[in-house]
Amino acid sequence: MWELAFWGREKVVKRFLFLFLILLTGCQDRPKRERVGETPLGYRGQARLNPYLAAERYLEAQGWSVDSSRTWSNYGSETSVIFMPGSFLQTKGMALRVLEWVYDGGMLVLTLQGGEPDRNDFTSSSSGIVAEKGDFMGLDEILELFEIEVASRVAPSFEEELLEEEGHLARDWELSRMSADYGDLALEFEGRTILRSDMTSPWDPEVGGGSRVLEGNYGSGSVVFLAHARPFRSPYLARADHADFLEFLAHRNAPGDLVFLYGSSTSFFGLLWKEGRMVVIAGLCALAAWLWMRIPRFGLVLRDRAIKPTKYGESLTTSARFLWRTGKIDCLIQPLRDRIEHDNDSEGNPELLYDRLVEESGLSRDEVKETLTSEPSQDPGKTLKLVEKLQLLLRQ
Repeated sequence: MWELAFWGREKVVKRFLFLFLILLTGCQDRPKRERVGETPLGYRGQARLNPYLAAERYLEAQGWSVDSSRTWSNYGSETSVIFMPGSFLQTKGMALRVLEWVYDGGMLVLTLQGGEPDRNDFTSSSSGIVAEKGDFMGLDEILELFEIEVASRVAPSFEEELLEEEGHLARDWELSRMSADYGDLALEFEGRTILRSDMTSPWDPEVGGGSRVLEGNYGSGSVVFLAHARPFRSPYLARADHADFLEFLAHRNAPGDLVFLYGSSTSFFGLLWKEGRMVVIAGLCALAAWLWMRIPRFGLVLRDRAIKPTKYGESLTTSARFLWRTGKIDCLIQPLRDRIEHDNDSEGNPELLYDRLVEESGLSRDEVKETLTSEPSQDPGKTLKLVEKLQLLLRQ
């Protein structure tokens, strides 16, 4: 009885366990309440997603055709300049596609740091992704092609008065002036990244043994390397000579469209894991629980002890009662008739069969014919007499 009750509750237990897993995976530890400081985001809507929106609008006001995108398209000769963060080049395949476009005459402005769209320009926590060798294989491919060494210099010193007067944003920065051949413009750069190469031409005097801006030719086009994307980002465009530097780059490869790529080429599944990790984990746990409930098991089957073997005669009696209740009693009578016809070979002549059975059984011809051809009656008495006559004929 205990085993019957257990197996009877199996479905209820499975459903309870399924709901428990959903609740368990969807809940997290409630963090302790503590006072935290507010972090300003600075912008809303499209400006919050696109860090180059101000630069895009500024160039449009100057008469340029400008577009922005989070993904790479098949750009052709109609596009003259593309601004791209180094973190976009995650694979060698992407680097080859970009270099193919550069070879046909395009100019790529590649920022090695600070070009990511999710970077907050209004906090001092970070200056952007500092890529190490192996993090972005496509970026490594281009740096090796131009033989560029990315190094880090000693942190420069800043004057408090300059920061209070000029720097309304919290990060440390320093002013770097371009050489006269490249506009004699002043640009602000963050971080300690410097670039060194013998194949490319520097656009500014060396700082700490390296340059902040380099240019290298490739085919009919060129690649401009910037240590940081600060001059192009929306909060800084009106500072120093950033707007003039943006126009200078646009004019160097005119005419054509200008494109700002502000994505990171992260796949959909990578973005889903980054933004909704707990939802994904909860969904996978729920799927595993559902499959555990639905998929049949192929191991050893436990014998049901509630089933007891019965005698063969009792099984026949039970079958006969079932056929009687369902009005299929002819299923028991017809095999007797077939056996009689098989034992008394009449060569397909029923009259000959009747004559032979009359001689052997002592029954009248009408009784024999009725026994072999009449439909079974629902009257138990008549059915019993019909079976007795069939048994008599079968024994002859």
